[in-house]
Amino acid sequence: MKYRSFKEARKFVHSLKLKSNKKWRVYCRSGKRPVDIPTNPNRIYKKEWTTWGDWFGTGTIAKYYIKYRSYEEARKFVISKNIKNSNDWRVYSKSGKKPANIPANPNVVYKNKGWKNLGDWLGTGNLSAKERSKGYRSFENARKFARKLGFKNREEWMLYCKSGKKPTDIPTSPRGSYKEFKDWGDFLGTGKIGKFTKSNTRSFKQARKFVKALKMEVQNDWFEYCKSGKKPADIPSNPQFNYKKEWSNWANWLGTETRSDLLIAKQRSKLRPFKEARKFTRKLGFKSREEWEEYCKSGKKPADIPEDLVWWYEEGKGWGDWLGTNFVSNRNRKFRSFKKARKFVQSLKLTSQNDWAKYRRSDKRPDDIPSNPNAVYKKEWTTWGDWFGTGTVATQQREILSYEEAEKQAPLLVKKLRIGSHADWLKAYHEGKIPKNLPSQPWTYYTESNTKKRRKK
Repeated sequence: MKYRSFKEARKFVHSLKLKSNKKWRVYCRSGKRPVDIPTNPNRIYKKEWTTWGDWFGTGTIAKYYIKYRSYEEARKFVISKNIKNSNDWRVYSKSGKKPANIPANPNVVYKNKGWKNLGDWLGTGNLSAKERSKGYRSFENARKFARKLGFKNREEWMLYCKSGKKPTDIPTSPRGSYKEFKDWGDFLGTGKIGKFTKSNTRSFKQARKFVKALKMEVQNDWFEYCKSGKKPADIPSNPQFNYKKEWSNWANWLGTETRSDLLIAKQRSKLRPFKEARKFTRKLGFKSREEWEEYCKSGKKPADIPEDLVWWYEEGKGWGDWLGTNFVSNRNRKFRSFKKARKFVQSLKLTSQNDWAKYRRSDKRPDDIPSNPNAVYKKEWTTWGDWFGTGTVATQQREILSYEEAEKQAPLLVKKLRIGSHADWLKAYHEGKIPKNLPSQPWTYYTESNTKKRRKK
């Protein structure tokens, strides 16, 4: 394939205004890409290639290629911004104001290069709960201190913690810091028992039996019910936390496991009939499933039309039928037999996979001839040379000389044919001047890793 120069190809791609690898792949699959622009430019233009941001014209640099400032330089910059805590740092990192050469995750980038903790990074000197845990008072001493304050509930304790008066060697959340913690009544000395303790909560079986009788359908129905004020006080709002040992999933809690078929039928009854939904979709003029999925994500799709037609409509025959493109997937097509298909292809006089790639994207290929015959005719398939009728055998399927043997023969050919570059070698190979026991691309075939793999075999 003769591709455009890197500059010309990049200029063309800039005009497309693509912003990510994902959009580039969608564009390449759309059939709109000119054949002289490669799908994998990072491999074709190795000398000129820098980053995908340069290829798209966005200027974005992958984290892998970013050269970050040293820890001290980055830390000095961050401290000048007067950021006080981890939340403020996350907000700043996402704001777009942070320089690209200062990482959003400094603890990873500077792990063995100066990193201590977030307090050191921000210049506040603060320590996290885990970092302070080694210096916390014992549970008994912390509880003794807390009881002297005379607080009546957790809310008063939290206000006290936010006031800045709490000693640093006492945790804000004793529940997560001390194994001995029972409940807030015990910690604060009020004697009150928590709302949901084993002594005043229904057993899991009893609670689930009550909930199943409500015949709710989804998790949100349960949360709405909890907010309504109708829920009994001895059934927790968050059963997944209170019944950790017995808990499995929400379907089990709500009793929808045996009603799944009924729920699906009920949901289907809310959708437009298949023919009306298909008529609506075809008017949109989408050419591929990817375009349909982008439309669904936009929020413009009516609620009574499903995103996944295969799941919701039994009448569906495939995406080509749904979108009106008449494209039929390989799974639903009836192809010619291998012999008849191969006979037809050989009449086209194609000689390479590049010729086949151009032909299969054209409008000339019959629907009953697959675009990927090697996948459709797995039992009969041997080589592309057999498919085209050229008799050519792929390099990996031929008996190629070892590097030591090739090293003796290749210099003679290079001198005889006056080969001075990779391009000259390839040209001579395709002209039939290079013996078939030598690879078409020796610079790739005889790499150290490939040689080791072949030796193992």
